[in-house]
Amino acid sequence: MKNLLLFLLLAIGPIALSQTKTKAKSKIADTKFNIQIQGIVLDNCSKKSDIAFGEFHGSDAEVQKMNPNTKGEFTASYWLKEPGLFFYRIGSVTQYFLVSPREKIYKIGLSCNSKALEPLQIFNSTENKAYQEFVNLNTLLTADFENYRAKNLNDTLIFKEFSSKLRDYQKKSSALAKKYANSYVANRLVPADRVNEVDLSSIQKLRESYLKRQVFADQKFYNTMLPSYLLENYVNFVIDKNDNSFAAFEWVLNVASKNPTSAKRLQDLLFEAIKKSKRQDLMRSYSNWEKAHPDKMVNEITKFKLDGLSKSMVDAQFINIALKDTLGNTRELKDAVTTSKYTLLTIYNPDCSHCIETLPKLIPIWDKYQSKGLKIYTVAAKNDNTLWLNFIKKHTAPGWINVMEDQTNSNFGKYSITSLPSFVLIDSQGKIVSRMVANEVVAELQKWLAPL
Repeated sequence: MKNLLLFLLLAIGPIALSQTKTKAKSKIADTKFNIQIQGIVLDNCSKKSDIAFGEFHGSDAEVQKMNPNTKGEFTASYWLKEPGLFFYRIGSVTQYFLVSPREKIYKIGLSCNSKALEPLQIFNSTENKAYQEFVNLNTLLTADFENYRAKNLNDTLIFKEFSSKLRDYQKKSSALAKKYANSYVANRLVPADRVNEVDLSSIQKLRESYLKRQVFADQKFYNTMLPSYLLENYVNFVIDKNDNSFAAFEWVLNVASKNPTSAKRLQDLLFEAIKKSKRQDLMRSYSNWEKAHPDKMVNEITKFKLDGLSKSMVDAQFINIALKDTLGNTRELKDAVTTSKYTLLTIYNPDCSHCIETLPKLIPIWDKYQSKGLKIYTVAAKNDNTLWLNFIKKHTAPGWINVMEDQTNSNFGKYSITSLPSFVLIDSQGKIVSRMVANEVVAELQKWLAPL
């Protein structure tokens, strides 16, 4: 608290009220505007020099390092074309806040814990109070919807409960919009998030209309997390669990195609939403759509991901890997696959914190099932050799096959790896039976290995 008071009273200093006051407007301006960031690192952060700020969809070239002084103070100025999310990061930790033409100055305090930056604190920002309340509401809605993940929404009574939750959410978001009238949240996000009342009359109506929002053609819409929320809620809760129709997604992809920037952003977000849901049927449909509409697939990175994933998704045959182990001997994945009941392909980076935390959790599973037909083949991203050897010594078990990628990390691309660590389980016939990320691997492995 003392640090916060010092920050407010001393570090930032007095700022004229005329700088922050603006006349009330019914709509948010979309012309180029300037923002200033004035902040301080409140506690002892060992990597102060690594703090950087940038636009949500900006390139790395546009990211600005803060270079705090010895007191931890920093300032920055940006000219922006569009309102939306701004980020700060230190190392791999990223946090977001909302900027708009309505507010010119953002007073920010950053604090550290033992591992990384904690969420930033933004003072006197009405836009961010509104945005945080909006995010909190959506988080609560998603938590409410989780209760319906395994339920049959075709049942009238169950859908009535489900739609009641959605109606309640919409009432609260409308109240929030009135509370923060003229904010970006009130003028852009709440209207874009609303579902028509008639669409809540049945699950069929909701499924037909949930993604039919013309706002998906507006590139400014993608400057926040809302598109991700809508896509994920649809994939996880609204769509029928047995429905592999791609019609709703094709509709929204066609809408977004009116604007190349919107199309690029939507295509990537849709890939991530489907991948996160583990709906292999929908991912196959997306891959088929991409192949059938090469003129509409404008996001080359998403195209690359889809092409790679189509060759390495569940039910596909594994792709062989041949890399050198710690002794310089070439070790092939196929040798493990053909001599085991299950092979766990583990892809990681030796200096990745999630990898350091997750891989040791595999050791008890290895101890239990190595004699029953399990093999573990780990592929490390190209890194310092000493770091790699130390990782193997501290975080793996004897008997694992450990190899390191070459300079290109080409095998990561073969398996369409987008996060580390990643895990691919392969059966004795060479078929991929599961793809997993860090928080899933232990439970998923136990499910497959229990019958051994």
